[in-house]
Amino acid sequence: MLTSRKTFLPFALPSISEEAIEEVAQVLRSGWVTSGPKVKQFEMEFGDFVGCKETIAVNSATAGLHLALEAIGLTSEDAAITSSITFTATTEVICYFGAEPILTDVDPIHNLMTPESLRETIDNKCKWNGKELKSKKTGKHIKAIMPVHLAGHTCDMEGLIQIAKEYNLYVIEDAAHAFPAVHKNKMIGTWGDFTVFSFYATKGITTGEGGMVTTSHKEAAERIRKMRLHGINRDAFNRPGWYYEVVDAGYKYNMTDIAAALGVVQLKESHGFWERRTEIAKHYNQEFSSLKGIKLPKEDPNGIHSWHLYRIEVDPKIAKVGRDTLVEELKERNIGTSLHFIPIFEHPYYKKTFHYNRKEYPNACLMYDKSVSLPLFAGMTKSDEKDVIDAVKEILG
Repeated sequence: MLTSRKTFLPFALPSISEEAIEEVAQVLRSGWVTSGPKVKQFEMEFGDFVGCKETIAVNSATAGLHLALEAIGLTSEDAAITSSITFTATTEVICYFGAEPILTDVDPIHNLMTPESLRETIDNKCKWNGKELKSKKTGKHIKAIMPVHLAGHTCDMEGLIQIAKEYNLYVIEDAAHAFPAVHKNKMIGTWGDFTVFSFYATKGITTGEGGMVTTSHKEAAERIRKMRLHGINRDAFNRPGWYYEVVDAGYKYNMTDIAAALGVVQLKESHGFWERRTEIAKHYNQEFSSLKGIKLPKEDPNGIHSWHLYRIEVDPKIAKVGRDTLVEELKERNIGTSLHFIPIFEHPYYKKTFHYNRKEYPNACLMYDKSVSLPLFAGMTKSDEKDVIDAVKEILG
């Protein structure tokens, strides 16, 4: 057995430069620490980066997804279709409205919603009367699809958007894993009606906690800006005096200047972060290619993979050990892993509330039994990288 590392290697860690620390310190010294000029700067520069004019910074991607659904007028009489393989945030925001989350299965290679799985879901779980699409189970009106870009590989946005147009559905992308991913020469952030990014600590760039909504709909963008801060018609930074009006019952979802200051520098450094993650992923693929019984992640043939995660699938019938043993053996060697994701239909709340039948999601179930995410982050040293490679090869080789 290999000698264990002296320190624990998590599957992800943020990379915070001295420049970023100084940028945050300047904000702290300025006295303006909540939403202000640095948030405006971050929104503008992020919009320039992805090629979208309407960008709204929020305090989490969950908040962004919630606000996007609120902007399209989702109600308890509605439903939205999303992937069975995602973090709970994607489905929980649908539940905030008392609406129904309808789940698609995923493809067996990248574990994404595809045009084929979306068609199958519409055919089996929905009914079309020529004007609107409804849930067969509840009769609720289906208002949107919410594709999830997983691990950095992009969904087939052209195919999904075409189907959405057929049924008059909004497209709200969960792009928590998709910065800075590209699909068909267009950056993620410019495809759907709304795209929501995450800047959580493990993401491609971080603001600690935070998110960004991009959209081509100007009126919806104004709605989201208003609703992210209590439904007040002017934010504090632009308010000419003490007077303001609450024009709707909004939320407390604004990003702070402290977080945005970190984001401004992280955005500048993002290409270097991506290059390093890509280098590690390619090295993993080269080193693991001869191992039997594991499926390795692939480049995105339709664009640029963000390499947010490095996910492998272990087939216990062929590999030396199964996924769970691999995880335990790596842990013994001080190497962390994670799982992306436990399928939505496996969680007690969703089982109890929506009575999903796991037999309807065979690919998602296969993924759940085999998948594991190995360490992948820009701050990994060559020694960290070698530790992971040597350990995996020893356990599975």
